[in-house]
Amino acid sequence: MKPVQRYRALRKASLKGLQAFEAAYMHRSFASAAQELSITASAVSHSIQTLEEALGTLLFERARRGVVPTEAGARLFEVIRRSFGEIDDELRTILDRSDRQQVVTIQCAPSFAAIWLMPRLPAFLRAHPEIDVRLWAVHQAPDFSHSGVDVAVTYGRPPASAGVHVEPISAHERYLPVCSPTLVDGWTLPLPPGDIENFYLIQNDVSLTSWDEWIACFAPGCGNPVRGLRLDRAFMTLSAAENGLGMCIESSVLVQEYLREGKLVCPFGELAIEATAHYLAVPKSREGLQAVRTVLDWIRGLVGAGAQGAGAGA
Repeated sequence: MKPVQRYRALRKASLKGLQAFEAAYMHRSFASAAQELSITASAVSHSIQTLEEALGTLLFERARRGVVPTEAGARLFEVIRRSFGEIDDELRTILDRSDRQQVVTIQCAPSFAAIWLMPRLPAFLRAHPEIDVRLWAVHQAPDFSHSGVDVAVTYGRPPASAGVHVEPISAHERYLPVCSPTLVDGWTLPLPPGDIENFYLIQNDVSLTSWDEWIACFAPGCGNPVRGLRLDRAFMTLSAAENGLGMCIESSVLVQEYLREGKLVCPFGELAIEATAHYLAVPKSREGLQAVRTVLDWIRGLVGAGAQGAGAGA
């Protein structure tokens, strides 16, 4: 291809065409891409066809149920993904240095959001009216390249990435049994581990640890503990325990406030399993932005203040 022809072909690769290609690649569907971009499926198809004609190669194989990227399409997507990510980072940097209200998107594990962030968010927003917080409470690993997430609190360590700073929320996170004070009213605390046979046990099915692990460590002679509710969110297991439905075993990060306020107690004292479950993650490219730093310091301060205000035996 002559230089002039190559130049004219590349000029046809418009930003809208590249956006349509990226969306179609992510969804493996022209229709889903069109829905994301608020245009018609035929417009997506036309944009990609124009791009393919300009490049002289197919980017997708058309199938009955969607589209399949070709090798050339996969290579182009990696370049676009990096480029759009760099553009997004630079736009956020410019925005952060402007006088406009700053938007910070936080992706957060649902239970941490419910127990820690939501009750304290109104005070944070009053103290920082220049920051507009977007909170997504989901379990998925954060995708800093495409989702627009600035800060993430994850349950379980997020995938390693050279461009992302990751730190534990707490340096001394543990999993320990807790229950309502009324459940052990009349018992002398701390209980011996074997007394666990006298109580219903509430299990969080998505927890990093379990009652079986705790029993194996501290009450190996307990052969037939009484099983109770099985739930899939820590804030639900803690609510069930608070309402006297049994004992649960949960992260010290999440139980701090319950212990401090006397809603829960530690029936077996300091018998806990060491486990780091909650992590704070932020792209290094956004770590220096003032609004992001303010949110990071706020989240770090929440857990730190809670740790100083509540002991395991409270």
